[in-house]
Amino acid sequence: MALIRVEHVDKSFQSRHGSIAIMQNISFEVRDSDFVALVGPSGCGKSTLLRLIQGLDHPTDGEVYFRNQKVDGACGQMAMVFQSFALFPWLTVAQNVGFGLEALGWDPDRIRTQVDRYITVTGLDGFQEAYPRELSGGMRQRVGLARALSVEPAVLLMDEPFSALDPLTAESLREEVLQLWQDPALPPDAVLLVSHNIEEAIQLADRVIVLSRRPAHILADVAVDLPRPRDRKSAAFYDLTDKVYSLITEGGSPTASAGPPTPSAPG
Repeated sequence: MALIRVEHVDKSFQSRHGSIAIMQNISFEVRDSDFVALVGPSGCGKSTLLRLIQGLDHPTDGEVYFRNQKVDGACGQMAMVFQSFALFPWLTVAQNVGFGLEALGWDPDRIRTQVDRYITVTGLDGFQEAYPRELSGGMRQRVGLARALSVEPAVLLMDEPFSALDPLTAESLREEVLQLWQDPALPPDAVLLVSHNIEEAIQLADRVIVLSRRPAHILADVAVDLPRPRDRKSAAFYDLTDKVYSLITEGGSPTASAGPPTPSAPG
């Protein structure tokens, strides 16, 4: 059974000049144990699509389902990691990580245990009482990751989470996210990543969904059938990178899926 099912989703916004179509007829699935990346030109609606999937916004047409239930409002089984960290500057690391648990009404002892667990998992030991302004960008993103994981989501949504980091920090965090996803004792069951970096998408994901320019439609759902750890210098890695790059830059008509039989879209 699919964790997420996106069915024929359209999204438009109203402006002074009329309706602006952002995406049209987007359909794909995310299943248990999937790591899926959404890629596409800047401004094609990748981040908007994540918001629609989590239920923070509503499609103009079409439906989003989580475990066969229509998403109608924020879905508590999904958690988001943002590009901009989105931390509360007046809260400590521990308070930021526990914020979502307080909103769920957990008792203080249970929150403390859960916060300690995910602070350890994300390498934040010793920084519990620090404030975001005292942390590097990489450490702040670890706080965002710990906060998302602490609610133990079935699906982790990641909106360009590494793009604001220096290359070495970004690479370290990519590897840590992979390790978390591969550990059956830890959430999430699946990851849906928005990225503007094609190499990053192919390094991390098992499927890359490629979106066209706006109004976005699905160009391909590309299977990444490469062993881990992936060698960026290999011919197979280069060929896949070139394939996805060509799809985006040429921006052709929607094609049949190049991976699983379900249609897909990048963001």
